[in-house]
Amino acid sequence: MKRSTILRRLAPALALTSLLGLAACATPSRPEAMRLTSVDGLTAQPGQTGYRSVRSVTASGGSETNPMWASQVSNEALESAVRQSLQAAGYMGEEGQPLTVQVSLMGLDQPAMGIDFNVTSRVRYVVRQGDREIYNQTIEAVGKGTMSDAFVGTERLRIANEKSIQENIRLFLVDFRTRVR
Repeated sequence: MKRSTILRRLAPALALTSLLGLAACATPSRPEAMRLTSVDGLTAQPGQTGYRSVRSVTASGGSETNPMWASQVSNEALESAVRQSLQAAGYMGEEGQPLTVQVSLMGLDQPAMGIDFNVTSRVRYVVRQGDREIYNQTIEAVGKGTMSDAFVGTERLRIANEKSIQENIRLFLVDFRTRVR
Protein backbone atom coordinates (compact mmCIF):
# COMPACT_ATOMS: atom_id res chain seq x y z
CA MET A 1 0.00 0.00 0.00
CA LYS A 2 1.25 3.44 -0.87
CA ARG A 3 2.18 5.89 1.81
CA SER A 4 -0.27 8.49 0.44
CA THR A 5 -3.12 5.97 0.64
CA ILE A 6 -2.31 5.17 4.26
CA LEU A 7 -2.20 8.87 5.14
CA ARG A 8 -5.53 9.49 3.37
CA ARG A 9 -7.14 6.69 5.39
CA LEU A 10 -5.64 7.83 8.68
CA ALA A 11 -6.43 11.53 8.22
CA PRO A 12 -10.14 11.31 9.21
CA ALA A 13 -9.29 9.25 12.31
CA LEU A 14 -6.58 11.71 13.36
CA ALA A 15 -8.92 14.65 12.80
CA LEU A 16 -11.65 13.01 14.88
CA THR A 17 -9.21 12.17 17.66
CA SER A 18 -8.00 15.79 17.70
CA LEU A 19 -11.55 17.13 17.89
CA LEU A 20 -12.46 14.77 20.72
CA GLY A 21 -9.33 15.85 22.58
CA LEU A 22 -10.34 19.49 22.25
CA ALA A 23 -13.90 18.75 23.36
CA ALA A 24 -12.58 17.18 26.54
CA CYS A 25 -10.50 20.21 27.58
CA ALA A 26 -11.55 21.72 30.88
CA THR A 27 -12.89 25.27 30.76
CA PRO A 28 -13.00 27.72 33.66
CA SER A 29 -16.20 28.52 35.51
CA ARG A 30 -17.92 31.63 34.17
CA PRO A 31 -19.02 34.54 36.41
CA GLU A 32 -22.22 35.09 34.41
CA ALA A 33 -23.28 31.51 35.15
CA MET A 34 -22.44 31.77 38.87
CA ARG A 35 -24.17 35.06 39.62
CA LEU A 36 -27.72 35.23 40.88
CA THR A 37 -30.04 36.26 38.10
CA SER A 38 -33.12 36.32 40.29
CA VAL A 39 -33.02 37.70 43.80
CA ASP A 40 -36.69 37.44 44.72
CA GLY A 41 -36.98 37.80 48.49
CA LEU A 42 -33.27 38.59 48.82
CA THR A 43 -33.25 42.22 47.76
CA ALA A 44 -32.03 44.73 50.34
CA GLN A 45 -34.57 47.35 51.32
CA PRO A 46 -33.96 50.94 52.46
CA GLY A 47 -33.07 50.95 56.15
CA GLN A 48 -31.62 47.43 56.14
CA THR A 49 -27.96 46.86 56.90
CA GLY A 50 -26.09 46.72 53.63
CA TYR A 51 -28.66 48.49 51.49
CA ARG A 52 -26.63 50.06 48.66
CA SER A 53 -23.56 50.30 50.88
CA VAL A 54 -21.11 47.57 49.76
CA ARG A 55 -18.14 49.43 48.33
CA SER A 56 -15.80 46.55 47.54
CA VAL A 57 -15.67 42.79 47.07
CA THR A 58 -12.44 40.80 47.12
CA ALA A 59 -11.95 37.07 46.60
CA SER A 60 -9.20 34.59 47.44
CA GLY A 61 -8.68 30.84 47.48
CA GLY A 62 -9.70 30.25 43.88
CA SER A 63 -7.66 28.42 41.25
CA GLU A 64 -7.04 28.90 37.58
CA THR A 65 -8.25 26.07 35.34
CA ASN A 66 -5.68 23.82 33.73
CA PRO A 67 -7.29 22.76 30.42
CA MET A 68 -5.79 19.29 30.78
CA TRP A 69 -7.27 18.74 34.23
CA ALA A 70 -10.57 19.86 35.80
CA SER A 71 -12.61 23.04 35.70
CA GLN A 72 -11.93 25.38 38.62
CA VAL A 73 -13.22 28.70 39.95
CA SER A 74 -10.75 31.58 39.75
CA ASN A 75 -10.60 34.47 42.22
CA GLU A 76 -11.62 36.88 39.45
CA ALA A 77 -14.66 34.81 38.45
CA LEU A 78 -15.78 34.36 42.07
CA GLU A 79 -15.33 38.06 42.84
CA SER A 80 -17.26 39.05 39.73
CA ALA A 81 -20.12 36.63 40.46
CA VAL A 82 -20.47 37.86 44.07
CA ARG A 83 -20.27 41.51 43.02
CA GLN A 84 -22.91 41.05 40.28
CA SER A 85 -25.18 39.17 42.70
CA LEU A 86 -24.83 41.88 45.36
CA GLN A 87 -25.56 44.49 42.70
CA ALA A 88 -28.72 42.66 41.61
CA ALA A 89 -29.83 42.35 45.25
CA GLY A 90 -29.38 46.06 45.98
CA TYR A 91 -26.27 45.86 48.16
CA MET A 92 -23.65 47.54 45.95
CA GLY A 93 -23.62 51.33 46.14
CA GLU A 94 -22.48 54.48 47.85
CA GLU A 95 -25.29 54.93 50.40
CA GLY A 96 -25.21 54.09 54.09
CA GLN A 97 -22.18 53.08 56.13
CA PRO A 98 -19.54 51.56 53.83
CA LEU A 99 -19.24 47.78 53.83
CA THR A 100 -16.52 45.55 52.42
CA VAL A 101 -17.05 41.89 51.55
CA GLN A 102 -14.18 39.40 51.58
CA VAL A 103 -14.91 36.05 49.98
CA SER A 104 -12.60 33.04 50.43
CA LEU A 105 -13.12 29.79 48.54
CA MET A 106 -12.23 27.28 51.26
CA GLY A 107 -12.91 24.18 49.20
CA LEU A 108 -14.40 22.87 46.00
CA ASP A 109 -15.06 19.15 46.36
CA GLN A 110 -15.38 17.63 42.90
CA PRO A 111 -15.94 14.01 41.86
CA ALA A 112 -13.27 12.30 39.81
CA MET A 113 -15.79 10.71 37.45
CA GLY A 114 -19.43 9.81 37.07
CA ILE A 115 -22.60 10.41 35.13
CA ASP A 116 -24.00 13.23 37.27
CA PHE A 117 -21.51 15.44 39.09
CA ASN A 118 -22.23 16.88 42.53
CA VAL A 119 -19.80 19.63 43.50
CA THR A 120 -19.73 21.01 47.04
CA SER A 121 -18.35 24.51 47.57
CA ARG A 122 -17.32 25.94 50.93
CA VAL A 123 -16.98 29.70 50.94
CA ARG A 124 -16.22 32.01 53.86
CA TYR A 125 -17.83 35.43 53.71
CA VAL A 126 -16.54 38.23 55.93
CA VAL A 127 -18.40 41.54 55.89
CA ARG A 128 -16.85 44.54 57.58
CA GLN A 129 -18.27 47.91 58.41
CA GLY A 130 -15.14 50.00 58.83
CA ASP A 131 -12.93 48.10 61.27
CA ARG A 132 -15.86 46.17 62.76
CA GLU A 133 -16.65 42.67 61.53
CA ILE A 134 -20.43 42.33 61.25
CA TYR A 135 -20.59 38.94 59.53
CA ASN A 136 -18.23 35.96 59.35
CA GLN A 137 -19.65 32.64 58.21
CA THR A 138 -18.66 29.72 56.04
CA ILE A 139 -21.41 28.58 53.71
CA GLU A 140 -21.54 25.15 52.08
CA ALA A 141 -23.62 24.43 48.99
CA VAL A 142 -24.01 21.69 46.40
CA GLY A 143 -24.44 22.08 42.65
CA LYS A 144 -25.26 19.30 40.23
CA GLY A 145 -24.25 18.88 36.59
CA THR A 146 -26.24 16.22 34.73
CA MET A 147 -26.17 14.56 31.33
CA SER A 148 -29.08 16.80 30.33
CA ASP A 149 -26.85 19.82 31.05
CA ALA A 150 -23.93 18.58 28.92
CA PHE A 151 -22.80 15.34 27.35
CA VAL A 152 -19.06 15.97 27.82
CA GLY A 153 -17.88 15.30 31.37
CA THR A 154 -15.61 18.34 31.62
CA GLU A 155 -18.55 20.59 30.75
CA ARG A 156 -20.81 18.86 33.32
CA LEU A 157 -18.15 19.50 35.96
CA ARG A 158 -17.92 23.18 35.02
CA ILE A 159 -21.70 23.48 35.19
CA ALA A 160 -21.77 21.74 38.60
CA ASN A 161 -19.11 24.22 39.83
CA GLU A 162 -21.17 27.15 38.59
CA LYS A 163 -24.41 25.88 40.14
CA SER A 164 -22.63 25.20 43.44
CA ILE A 165 -21.17 28.72 43.63
CA GLN A 166 -24.49 30.28 42.58
CA GLU A 167 -26.30 28.38 45.34
CA ASN A 168 -23.55 29.33 47.78
CA ILE A 169 -24.05 33.03 47.02
CA ARG A 170 -27.82 32.64 47.40
CA LEU A 171 -27.40 30.96 50.80
CA PHE A 172 -25.00 33.72 51.85
CA LEU A 173 -27.59 36.39 51.07
CA VAL A 174 -30.28 34.47 52.96
CA ASP A 175 -28.00 34.02 56.00
CA PHE A 176 -26.71 37.61 55.90
CA ARG A 177 -30.25 38.99 55.88
CA THR A 178 -31.18 36.72 58.81
CA ARG A 179 -28.13 37.38 61.00
CA VAL A 180 -27.41 41.06 60.34
CA ARG A 181 -30.11 43.56 61.06
